[in-house]
Amino acid sequence: MQNFIIFFNEKEGTSPLVRLLDNFDQVSIVHQVDNSGWEPFDQHNCGPMPLANLECCLDIIFGEEPIDTERLDQVYTETAKSSLAGFSKSGAVGFKMRFVPPRNNSPYMASFSPWNRMYKRRAESLFRRMMLEILSRNNVGVFFAVRQDVLRWGLSKYHGDGTGKPGHLQFKLASGQISRGDIDKVSVDCVRLDKIISTYEEELGRKRRLMEEFELAGIRTRPLIYEEFLEDKQKYFGEIFEFLDLKVSGEEIDAAINAGGYFKKVHSDNISDFVENHEEVNEKFGNRFVSWR
Repeated sequence: MQNFIIFFNEKEGTSPLVRLLDNFDQVSIVHQVDNSGWEPFDQHNCGPMPLANLECCLDIIFGEEPIDTERLDQVYTETAKSSLAGFSKSGAVGFKMRFVPPRNNSPYMASFSPWNRMYKRRAESLFRRMMLEILSRNNVGVFFAVRQDVLRWGLSKYHGDGTGKPGHLQFKLASGQISRGDIDKVSVDCVRLDKIISTYEEELGRKRRLMEEFELAGIRTRPLIYEEFLEDKQKYFGEIFEFLDLKVSGEEIDAAINAGGYFKKVHSDNISDFVENHEEVNEKFGNRFVSWR
């Protein structure tokens, strides 16, 4: 059995994934209380957590000792607004997070300041080294979320809240607040879309380099490919549990999937359903696909 972290970027399908994984008795997903905070160690949930506190929390979560709930809550809530929900170490323990260090919220760290850039580089270096050490000593496996169809990823990012502004439609759809028919088409600025796609292509390259670095450090890694999740969930989860060395039956996988994961696909397979200038978009970006296998 192997504990794990899923490193992700937005729009890669990890929100429904962790909720579905939490449906399995063999897996405990770490998140905040009241079924919220599903990225417990990302800035928007944990606040500007010092690296020493992050290290302490991860060692408690992944270490061999029983969970010191009191100590974990004390350290975590120094900066986080909510506590972590209870979890069990009887199975695999994991959660998702961005591979980004918590930020310093000092007003003196203006974004244009060279001191801020120097601080950021140092923080990233310390975070990277610390994470490698934690993952190695606690024998934690790492999944990297990947979306190969970078055009579709870019359109999801571009579409945002349905008007072209930043936001998420998935949770509104899943909760029934809106239907797909309520989402207006968006006219895409191809220059802006190109910048969005290029940024994600660079991020995929960074993920490949991180995977290589982790493997060299003796840390097991595996990609979680969004398109494979959509294509065959039974096979997808079967491969996850094989990586985690957990015995989970096909019937258990079906039951967990049917229990739901707060997921509803936002966009149809045909981009003409939600993009006004779809012909222009397809002509310019139809070949943007990063094959991971």
